[in-house]
Amino acid sequence: MFRVAVCDDEEVEHGWLERLFKELSNSTPYTFRLDHFFNGEDLIEHYLKHEPFPFHILILGIEMDGISGIETAQIIRSLPDHDVQIIFLAHCPEYTMTSFDVQPFQYLLKPVPCEVMTKKLIHLCQYISTSVHRFIVIKFEQEQIVLRVNDILAIVKVKHNLSKNKLNVITAQRQYIITGTMMEYITKLDPPFLPIHRSVIVNLVHVRKFTAASVIMSNGDEFPIGRSQAKKFKDTYARHMLVLQ
Repeated sequence: MFRVAVCDDEEVEHGWLERLFKELSNSTPYTFRLDHFFNGEDLIEHYLKHEPFPFHILILGIEMDGISGIETAQIIRSLPDHDVQIIFLAHCPEYTMTSFDVQPFQYLLKPVPCEVMTKKLIHLCQYISTSVHRFIVIKFEQEQIVLRVNDILAIVKVKHNLSKNKLNVITAQRQYIITGTMMEYITKLDPPFLPIHRSVIVNLVHVRKFTAASVIMSNGDEFPIGRSQAKKFKDTYARHMLVLQ
């Protein structure tokens, strides 16, 4: 599921986009959850009150009462949210060059034909779904969930006789029990992800403390370090911290 924010002070834009996304959900493999905002101030307030990185896609009108769409995007980028994909909607092309400062996915002129927006959104969903270094798609309860790779704290094998090939994908906000194998995700995820035990992969970004036997993550979870992995973990974590300095 892709989380989308539509922010525009023209109500007509919200109506046709609502209908378009419903049609896309019926005609493509993608599903969407829309949140509607009628000014940039409310969108920024939502960012500040909710979990970090609440959206995958922002559709921003540029000419709005209060702060403009470009100003809104500049504030969101500075929070920082560098991964959210932005589509600007404007009545004229004069803001095109200025919009480049916030790296939008697209700049479209109103009124946008439905077939053009449909094509752009399908292209964008394909781009996000295949951006393996920034996003990962998991199947959870019959839905395709798009997660930011940096939001994942750990992936842990579920140890239960009735849960063969089940994994627990842990983020700061929630946990997802999915079908899969450890080797599949060891292969799929690049550093800073590191297997520290035959049943645990951790994201080094979220490691807060460690001993010879275990690591403690940013949410307080503690995971064991396998004996055969202890030296590799210590060396890899040291290199990771050096890169951050």
